[in-house]
Amino acid sequence: MQESAILNAVTRAVRQHAAPKVRVLDLSCGDGDIIERLAQLEYSVEGTHFREDDYIIRKASPILEKVPIHEGVDLCQPLPFADSQFDVILATEVLEHLPAHAPIVSEIARILNVNGLFVFTTPNTHRLSSRIQFFLTGTHNLCGARLGWHVNRRDLYSTHFNPLYFPVFHSLLNQNGLQVKYLGFTRCKLPIFVLLALLYPILAPATVLEVAHFWKRSHAGGRDLLRWMLNPRMLLSDQMVVAARKRNGDSGGEQSPGHVRK
Repeated sequence: MQESAILNAVTRAVRQHAAPKVRVLDLSCGDGDIIERLAQLEYSVEGTHFREDDYIIRKASPILEKVPIHEGVDLCQPLPFADSQFDVILATEVLEHLPAHAPIVSEIARILNVNGLFVFTTPNTHRLSSRIQFFLTGTHNLCGARLGWHVNRRDLYSTHFNPLYFPVFHSLLNQNGLQVKYLGFTRCKLPIFVLLALLYPILAPATVLEVAHFWKRSHAGGRDLLRWMLNPRMLLSDQMVVAARKRNGDSGGEQSPGHVRK
């Protein structure tokens, strides 16, 4: 079952950016909490599952019994859907389970309609509490099971072994014609709000200096990245809740002179 804060955050993102009746695909939909909620709000929903012993809908409600669920969909392989088939695609607490992010972003962009919406959530390693934990211990708070020697290779996907690094993912989205339009919020403990108020005068200029490396290569990309990296929701929320819109056309952002797109 999705935690209520995540469920509510995804629902808000979809309702703010997509009208009811549109076609929604929830990748690795788990227990079906999100698609059930969206179905109640009159969205046309579908879901996918991976393995038979994976998270599955065990006790389907009357609503979920009518929802198409595509079985055996491996997110590490090309998705079994036609181009421009969906208006909204969800990946809720999924990306941190995948060995690579570039292929799935490319596939999502392919099956998403122009002006369609990609909404994802993932543990937020950029939040202030995770940064402090990393400073003190050398490890991030990944909000879930970590990969260890006890995990069988076949069960790799069941752990949080590939946390999302937003500056790189921000570029992957742009390369595939997707642009971040919204950051949502799940939850944050009160002491972190206090710490942010105290540390923000230090965090802000330090972040500007780091993003300058991206800015040198793309002014538009650097400005947009800085906008999101300094957003209080990025610094506070336990999960990243991101909505990206597919632009008209499949080309990415700025390119250096002489670059040839293959």
